[in-house]
Amino acid sequence: MTTRSASPAGPAAPRPPDTPDVSALLGDWVNTDQGSSKGALRLSVTWHEKGLFVRAFGTGSPQPRDWGEVSAVVYTAPGTPSAAWSFSAIYNFGSLRTVLCTYHKTGILVATTSSIFSDGSGGADHWARSFFHRADGRA
Repeated sequence: MTTRSASPAGPAAPRPPDTPDVSALLGDWVNTDQGSSKGALRLSVTWHEKGLFVRAFGTGSPQPRDWGEVSAVVYTAPGTPSAAWSFSAIYNFGSLRTVLCTYHKTGILVATTSSIFSDGSGGADHWARSFFHRADGRA
């Protein structure tokens, strides 16, 4: 796996030769298990001037909780430096830190979240794996 920096240009601008294509990762993604109590329920992956960003929404009542938008690190597969297939992002919620790692495979976004409490509050650290499909139904 190779870490590549995403270009600061917008998605409509031509990509420099050494910048991976992130188009497979972009869009709104929905967790296939909406009853999940851990991890994200929805992801919105966008391109800004400074690179790839992800906004996650987790469990909450009555609406899913907005985790906020953070920058993401983009990865390419060995031998395929022109296409991004994965990203990771870190969310800091004060005493809780959640690391989101994803990869794209055959139209599905596979994500893991690792959440760690750092305040000694007795909160249970947890790990979850989720599968996401595009909200618009395209593959």
